[in-house]
Amino acid sequence: MIHPPVNTHSQAALAFRHFFQELREVYLERETLLTQIELALLCREHVLVVGPPGTAKSAIASAVLGRILDEKTGQPSLFAKQIAESTVQTDLIGPVDFKVLTETGRTEYLTEDGMLGATHAFLDEVFDGRDMLLRSILNVLHERELKHGRRVTSGRIECAIMTSNRYLSEVLARSPELLLAFADRLSFISFVPKAFARSASRAAMLQRSAHGLRPDLRAQLSLQQLDVLQAAVERVGVSSTLLEAIEMLTDELERALTAQVSKLPDYVPTKYFSQRSVVKALWALKAAVVRDQLYRRPERPLEATVEDLDALRWFFLLGGPPAEESEALLKVAVDPRERAQLEIVRIEQKAFDAALAKVRAELGSGPEREAASLGAAEELKKVEALARTFQPGIVSSTAQQLRGKLVPGPRHPENREVLLGAARGLLVSVMQRLARGPIEGTESRAGLPVFIALVEAVALCRQVPELTSQLPSLGEAVTRFLMQSLELMALNTESLSFDEAVSADGLLGISDTLVEELSRVGELVALLSESHSATGMHLRAAESVARRRAVVALRQRVTSAFPGTRARRDPLDALAADSRRLGQLEQSLCRLDPSQRGLKQQLLQPLGFDYARDVLSTVPFERIDQLSRTVQSVAENLRREGLAPAPVFVECREVLENRLREYVRSLGREVASPPPAPQTAINGEAYHFYRGDFSTQVRDGEFSALLGLDGQLAFARPASATFFLSDAVRETVARVDLAFVQTRLKFLRSWLTQLLTALPAPQTAQNRASADHIFDRLVRSRFPLLTLKEGELVRIKGVLGVLIAIPGELGESARKLEGVLRGIDDDFTRFSKQLLDLRASL
Repeated sequence: MIHPPVNTHSQAALAFRHFFQELREVYLERETLLTQIELALLCREHVLVVGPPGTAKSAIASAVLGRILDEKTGQPSLFAKQIAESTVQTDLIGPVDFKVLTETGRTEYLTEDGMLGATHAFLDEVFDGRDMLLRSILNVLHERELKHGRRVTSGRIECAIMTSNRYLSEVLARSPELLLAFADRLSFISFVPKAFARSASRAAMLQRSAHGLRPDLRAQLSLQQLDVLQAAVERVGVSSTLLEAIEMLTDELERALTAQVSKLPDYVPTKYFSQRSVVKALWALKAAVVRDQLYRRPERPLEATVEDLDALRWFFLLGGPPAEESEALLKVAVDPRERAQLEIVRIEQKAFDAALAKVRAELGSGPEREAASLGAAEELKKVEALARTFQPGIVSSTAQQLRGKLVPGPRHPENREVLLGAARGLLVSVMQRLARGPIEGTESRAGLPVFIALVEAVALCRQVPELTSQLPSLGEAVTRFLMQSLELMALNTESLSFDEAVSADGLLGISDTLVEELSRVGELVALLSESHSATGMHLRAAESVARRRAVVALRQRVTSAFPGTRARRDPLDALAADSRRLGQLEQSLCRLDPSQRGLKQQLLQPLGFDYARDVLSTVPFERIDQLSRTVQSVAENLRREGLAPAPVFVECREVLENRLREYVRSLGREVASPPPAPQTAINGEAYHFYRGDFSTQVRDGEFSALLGLDGQLAFARPASATFFLSDAVRETVARVDLAFVQTRLKFLRSWLTQLLTALPAPQTAQNRASADHIFDRLVRSRFPLLTLKEGELVRIKGVLGVLIAIPGELGESARKLEGVLRGIDDDFTRFSKQLLDLRASL
């Protein structure tokens, strides 16, 4: 089975950028629309695109949603529908489930066939539908569920793109309430103008057309990669200050746009400022943070800042050309509807700029307010404390915080200088600690916290421009420190050979710690290599040597220290526990050195043998097929714990054969087979005896079961051998089986003889009544039931067929018994046929 690839955040970010950069290259002057679509996909919201025909609205929607594929199926999860006046609700939410309707009278819908059953939806010409239909669409898209009666069906829909060739002014004239509903429930509304603002765009379009070039879109984006980025959106932090800023911006923008309504009676704001829209604005801001991380600042934390508020223009306003392009388009626009839309874009942009400037001024009332928000004084206190006592955890957190505050940094220079002073003091503390070497005080050597602190310190020094001059001296000190640390890692691991107190669990902890430490060392080596490749090569060689020495020492110590858990009562529990611990140890060692695979198999093999021998030698069985089930269970348990069962069963063959010999001896070779008395042969008691105690003692068919067991063990059979079990065991079971068949046939022969003697010959019956009397007595004997309905003779014939295949004396004896069986069958068949023919003729 091929599993889909695991998408990391960086892979998803790269795919997202390439996907939309390619679209921007193909669809010119559609930057705002594509930005709004990006934000809608990231925060799982919807987009309405309006504009005249021929502006690539539908093409863009299809090019986006139709090419976001599910990695599991290779297909998009897309519901697409062109809306018309005749479109009804079931066309969009799914057909009525007529089975439920006819059986219960309830109306339910097959929503998997509608837009709720897909991740994305494309609704073309959305305003061509009836108002009631469009309102129901909006409710379904907003709530992501369908309410019908007491039933609520949740859907998968995340993002819908709706397009229309109508202008918003047309929709307003037709139904103001409908436009209000769209404005309240949709996060993004975009207007695509008819003309290009840049002459180069038109020239490029004509050039492509002249050469017959069609859009060549090859970049790939998957639902799973989108999931990774959406998860990042959910993690974006928004401070209480920014939450207040969203409220302030909402109120200020609503006042500004309402003021425009009084000046322009035909103007209606694109956004309806409800509590719902404020919540949606918060998620649009979170999406803008992730988008900024994807395109501009990959190192930025997932924390919204005041600067991110500017991205809310794509949420609050009618999306359209930038200000300078709107002006250019207004000069050439002829259609009054086009001019009206462009005017709305321009008005709203100016109102937003003014509102945002006012909010920023109130939020950031100078350097003092910014200094308080930065907490520079607290950072200085932490650094001063580090000068007295070096604490790696505080170094790591402080370096991270200073890097986040300095990159890109405060708006006011004086606040940046305070933070830079704290950063320089931090680096001084780090240099002093490096000078003391890996061993300090009672510590055996510097560990993971110190390496993490060094990673953060080097990253701070690299990413803050004012600190880069200190990078060479810091790099030299870190290099010396790492060389000593790597040697100590190897020596500490090799010293385990002299510490008998270390358990297997302790070794696992040591190995995991080494993995983490070497991982951080690798990060440091990578950072240092970027500025000095020779240093990186030297450190990598030292790391490789230390890693190899540590792995060898750990493997040797694991081999000698691993005790297993054989003292446990349940052998399977013991094996599972051993397997789990060894698997963890092997996995940990493989993280140090991938060539270490095989440790688990090496140490678990003898434990697997102990488990198999314990189970196979103690589990009781009454038939060989029960032993087969035990064998199957042992083999499956071995496989589940990662052991190959073949060598284990080769070692356990003698155990199995001894159990089989004991079993055969317990059966005995002869079972008493007293001939039934005439009365028992005729009244059914012989049948009950045969099916009862007699069959319990006479266990024929065991040779077939033995062959089945041998077939189960074929995986452990040598390539040159025909059977796994020895010839002697097979012959012993075959002889017992043959003896049991002989006993059965002796009883059946005697029973049939007594029966036929007791019954009158069919030809003596003179009338139907006498024939029926003979027939009833034959039926009451239950011999016909045994041979015909229950097929006992056929079963015995099958047992003999297996025995006949044995060469030599055994096969010949089985063949003779087959003759006896045939005689019984012939005698009974002849008698019953004569009787039945007679009854039919009378």
